[in-house]
Amino acid sequence: MDLSKLTYTKGDSTIELPRNLVQTTSIAKREKQKTINIPHVDLAYEKQDGILSSNLFFVLSGGEKKEKDFFKELIKKPNLHSLRVLFMSKKGQGLLPYQMQEKWLEIQKDHEFVIEDQLYHLEAMDKIFLLSDVDEFYDQLLKIGKDAAAGDQGQWIISNPCFEIWLYYCYLNNPEEDLAELKSLTVVKRSLKLKSLCQTVAPGGLNPRLAFEKINTGIENSKSHYDIDKNGIPVLFATQMHEMAQYLINAMNSNHNEYLEFVRQKQEWRARMRNENKNK
Repeated sequence: MDLSKLTYTKGDSTIELPRNLVQTTSIAKREKQKTINIPHVDLAYEKQDGILSSNLFFVLSGGEKKEKDFFKELIKKPNLHSLRVLFMSKKGQGLLPYQMQEKWLEIQKDHEFVIEDQLYHLEAMDKIFLLSDVDEFYDQLLKIGKDAAAGDQGQWIISNPCFEIWLYYCYLNNPEEDLAELKSLTVVKRSLKLKSLCQTVAPGGLNPRLAFEKINTGIENSKSHYDIDKNGIPVLFATQMHEMAQYLINAMNSNHNEYLEFVRQKQEWRARMRNENKNK
């Protein structure tokens, strides 16, 4: 089974999802609602009264550091026109694939969840990406793939051995040479070694925040090394992150070229900072 298309749906019937709303709810009202206990969530907008409508780009992540840093510029921007970015993981330890699956099934069951007095409804057009490393979780991912139903709202994004291979492709494109040491290691040691190599394989390391501005390079390089095994799981040095990245920039550029404008503004800001520091 191709886990890049792995999704979850409830039953075989068609369910019309409510309009995607973000609204403030009182404590009394929340007590009457069935809420989901969500560990550590970062929101892409500020809390406010009233009702807002927006498409959600929801990342449910096994890792909670580098993955969050990659999306951080969007998470902290409440004024995106094209989408609202949510990031969810478990602080300090991340989430196992089974835990991610259970959380997604919970959210999908009621089509809503509450975070800090904010009630979210999932529309059919909203997109949920579940990010997982292969690492030592191969058997879990294989089991999830066999149990998954068809659909297109939730999509697994798997990296082998871990998310850092995507950061590598945003900067470099010669894994057979740069990361050759990983081949001789056991599965459980590959992720730690790659995380270590990411600090030395390029000058200054592979900064996840700057990598966001190199998405197009990452997509091209990732696709050129992408392959799956007989069970549909990415092989060593392969990641499905290019699929999520392409979806993201397509969504952003569909509204006044937001991604291109974002990159331009960040580059101008850094140039300004360099000039100010030079003149001090």
